[in-house]
Amino acid sequence: PAGLLPHTHTGISGGQIHPLQNSANKFLTPAEKDSLVTGAYLMTLECGVRFLTDYLNGDVYFKIHRENHNLDRCRTQFKLVSDMEAKEAKMREIINSFEG
Repeated sequence: PAGLLPHTHTGISGGQIHPLQNSANKFLTPAEKDSLVTGAYLMTLECGVRFLTDYLNGDVYFKIHRENHNLDRCRTQFKLVSDMEAKEAKMREIINSFEG
């Protein structure tokens, strides 16, 4: 099932923030840190919309391996977006736990 597990979004945010902790993270503004959660949400939503659009256009862009493959991909992305919405506060908490 699609969804964010606590270790998953820790890993995602840690992968983006942790390498920056020592020096470069000092250059991230609060708005830039805030945009990490928003960006992840929007990129996932956009991907879902692209899968849906391709499905509605006859599966001409993304390669499919079975009937309704892009529709299933779309549903998975939208489920992930829903889960990200439900866990937004936790995601922000994790990102903000990295000192800059």
